[in-house]
Amino acid sequence: FNGFSDEPLFGYDLATRLAAVGLVVPLHAMLWWIARWQVTGVSLRPTMEERMRGLKGKWVLAWFRRVREQPSCLLRLQMILCTPPDIISLFPIGTYVAVRAADNGEDVVETGDPVRLTILAAHAVITLFALFHLLLVPSRRYMLWQLSRVPLRSRVVRYFFWCLVFALKFVLACGILRTVHDTIQSLNIARLGFESPSALTNLMLTTQWWSNALLWFVLWGTMFLLFTADTQLWFTLGCTVLGVATVFKQRGWSSAKICYEDAMGKLPERFSNKVLWYSKFPPKKAGREAAHFSSNFPLVWDRIVAYMRYEDDIDTGTMADLSFDVKAARDGVVWEDLTAPLHHRRGGAARASPASAGGGDKPERLRVKMPHAFRGRNASETCFHTYCCVVDRHEPSNADVVWRLAALGRGLGLPMPRPFRGPYFPGITVLIPHYGEQILMGRKELFKEDHRSVVPLMHWLKMKYDEEFLAFANRIRGRGIEWPVAGDQWEEYSDSQWERVASWASMRMQTLWRTVAGMCYYHPALQCHFEAQGDRSSSLAKDGVWDASDCFTCLVSMQMYKFFEKPMLEHTDRMLSKFPSCLKIAFIDCQDKGEAADRDAVHSQQERRYFSCLIDRNCSSGPDGRRLPVYRVEQPGYPILGDGKGDNQNHAIPFMRGHFSQCIDANQGAYFEQMMLLPCALGEFRSHARGDGLSKRIIGFPEHITSDIGSIGDFAASAEVAFGTILQRTYAVLGARMHYGHPDIMNKLFMMQQGGVSKATKTINLSEDIFAGMD
Repeated sequence: FNGFSDEPLFGYDLATRLAAVGLVVPLHAMLWWIARWQVTGVSLRPTMEERMRGLKGKWVLAWFRRVREQPSCLLRLQMILCTPPDIISLFPIGTYVAVRAADNGEDVVETGDPVRLTILAAHAVITLFALFHLLLVPSRRYMLWQLSRVPLRSRVVRYFFWCLVFALKFVLACGILRTVHDTIQSLNIARLGFESPSALTNLMLTTQWWSNALLWFVLWGTMFLLFTADTQLWFTLGCTVLGVATVFKQRGWSSAKICYEDAMGKLPERFSNKVLWYSKFPPKKAGREAAHFSSNFPLVWDRIVAYMRYEDDIDTGTMADLSFDVKAARDGVVWEDLTAPLHHRRGGAARASPASAGGGDKPERLRVKMPHAFRGRNASETCFHTYCCVVDRHEPSNADVVWRLAALGRGLGLPMPRPFRGPYFPGITVLIPHYGEQILMGRKELFKEDHRSVVPLMHWLKMKYDEEFLAFANRIRGRGIEWPVAGDQWEEYSDSQWERVASWASMRMQTLWRTVAGMCYYHPALQCHFEAQGDRSSSLAKDGVWDASDCFTCLVSMQMYKFFEKPMLEHTDRMLSKFPSCLKIAFIDCQDKGEAADRDAVHSQQERRYFSCLIDRNCSSGPDGRRLPVYRVEQPGYPILGDGKGDNQNHAIPFMRGHFSQCIDANQGAYFEQMMLLPCALGEFRSHARGDGLSKRIIGFPEHITSDIGSIGDFAASAEVAFGTILQRTYAVLGARMHYGHPDIMNKLFMMQQGGVSKATKTINLSEDIFAGMD
């Protein structure tokens, strides 16, 4: 110790001082082990016996035994390089002690001492190997399932990305290190690393040394903060470059597809080839140009446009411009029109035979016009309309409709798997958690008689969506219903008229009604697929056998249904009667323990018995106005153990039908044309072979996030788009795609084995949605 007290803290020469950087590796490993221990469940943590065995080194000997048992030298080398024991991260401590012990006060570069050079080289190799193991090799101890197979090209991209990020970080760190070193030399202050412990003992008694030491800590502390913080900077820049490259790859490395492609002009052909996969194209006749889309595409497209008109996003004139059958465009669009078979149209002259609707065979003679949106544009026209703000008079005036059509056209330009064919659709359930959110807007929320100090919400909605409200009023009048011309004189509206106004307003606010309406579009979308290209030769396709509700369920988990007041119960009953029979509601019921509690092994400290219940439109109402459940599943105790939302979703899992699930928040909506892509999306879950255990478990989807209220809402929506859509696309390339709760589709059977679709464990999970609640 007396000899060491006269040596500088970090050594005599530069090589010895740089060797101290290797101590960062064991420090990083210790922090990583602490973090893993904190987030690992109690059942997976090592017991005291395992810790004592590890201290005695038995598990290291067991690792050497496994290496020796490998059948070939190549496999032994692979196990040594890819699965070394975690204790290797502590080896740099031992090699650094050897470096300091061999330090003789001379410059190793000038003397060329072979012993010291060998020790320094061994220290550098072991440090770099341990660093490589920490950063790039996953730990086998915490691997709960087999890793998915990754193509060689993807692995090269991932390793190249991270090597580039760390290379940029290393270059910047060297620059900052050089700058700080030159600054300390120019300031002529004391450098702690060059002082020996005995000299520091004497210098600590002077005031000048304390000021120099404080300045030394400030400079190197700032450098350390920059060194640790710039990783996120280079990672973000790298994600930006990789994201742009991913977009070009998806578009076939063609800038034309991104800048000036006429996606709308190619929409009929792409929709027919990728979505209406099993529907036949009309035969080519002599002297006539063959149609480049399926014979059933006009029927499906007109149904999409009819949904836009029913939602009051377009008026009747725009509906006529977008439709193949102009005679079907009218104001009086009702819900029955949207649920009618494709070959039957109320008030329209265009019809197709049932056979053509089912199998894509030759339809009856059908005279239609090509909508102007599909007549194609050249590159110059596309650039003028897109970049030069030249307005197309045939384009819808509603910006949201323009985005919907553009998003559909661009999406169909991407690679898509082969869709499932009806009636062989796999089962899927959409789960919507609900606590106390607004179900349906009412007159009290939209308008108050005394509004001298506050502008009624209905005034703002009409001003914001003026064209849509006019289309709504025309649609109501077109159905022959008496409708006032009072405009915004809301006190003149009757109660029945207010019910329609409240429904219209609810579809433009964050309400459960809007979410359920959008998610229930899956039901008619699957029905359209079945009618347009279903396999009529199947016994399931017989009349009265197959129904879309057999493979799709919209499940609303209403945690507080038992405690709903009368208005909320009325809104719930109205929702059940309005939407298809696929809508189900799960809720938590409770009752006193009763006399049979001891016989049923109910815990003595449990105050009540809790049940997961299911109701639908066919359930009768009890004396308190609540529907009587058709199923009741008793819970083992109080079901809300985490942050509420996760448990609210998980208790409803027994009522989810099918192999797949999709969790949706109660503030979202959906579009019918996007729901038509569901069979293609489910095609992503196809495995390479029967029984393949490495098929996809979660399929991620982007969200269209908007905000109409102020700059704060716009900023929040932009942040959500950046994290939930743009960055997630890059993370998918890097193999780190995070499940963000919605609107990803998950393999329900797999998620049930991972603790549910959403765990939300307190103090562990940042959000109840991220990673689908997996540890």
